[in-house]
Amino acid sequence: MEHKCTFSIVTVSYNCAGTIGKTIESVMRQDYAGKEYILIDGGSTDGTAELVKTHRNDFSYWCSEPDGGIYQGMNKGIAQAQGEWIIFMNAGDTFASTHVLSDIASYINKGEYDIVYGDILTGKNGAPKLKPASEPCNKQRMYFCHQAAFARTALLKQMPFDTRFNMSADFHFFKRCYLSGYRFRHVPVTVAVYDSHGVSNRQRIKGLRDNIRVIRELDKGWDKIKFLLKLYYVIGWIKLTKPMSH
Repeated sequence: MEHKCTFSIVTVSYNCAGTIGKTIESVMRQDYAGKEYILIDGGSTDGTAELVKTHRNDFSYWCSEPDGGIYQGMNKGIAQAQGEWIIFMNAGDTFASTHVLSDIASYINKGEYDIVYGDILTGKNGAPKLKPASEPCNKQRMYFCHQAAFARTALLKQMPFDTRFNMSADFHFFKRCYLSGYRFRHVPVTVAVYDSHGVSNRQRIKGLRDNIRVIRELDKGWDKIKFLLKLYYVIGWIKLTKPMSH
């Protein structure tokens, strides 16, 4: 009998009472049986925790307590995860359809992979637009969306997110995996509708500076030089075209 993989879906939230509901509902609507749902709230004060409590029977684990930020919250979720594969669907983000996990499982069950990722729809300017990911490679930035990526839970338990990187710990993790020879697979599945009003979109230069720190630590030789030059160019261009507010 074919082994069916299991999933842990982790949502990290903080003061997002207006968007958390649609994320929870989207996860609960997944038609795949082999899943668990973990919600880590950072001690919200805007009613998020109260809203989460009304769904508490839907979670295999949940908590609401202050923590050191998004990646510490994610690491708490990883520590609780029992599924073989883990995906982070943060507040405001939703699955693109009710059968995403079933579609992903059909690829996972066919091959030996460590990280499987698909594409996303971005909700910018009204109509959702497909944003395809690139094929596996080494780059100066994320070339797929974290909310479209499934990693082996055992891998994240072994190498949790490095909280030294406030905005790029996911980039650090995936780059480290790629450079260490772990097996990546891009599959033609639209996984998530990504909420493009998140922290990384609001603080782009900070995020790019964090990417620079990741590259300085992990890349070598010509790759390192090339990636750093690209990022410094992008930062310079943003500063030129969007004057910084004081």
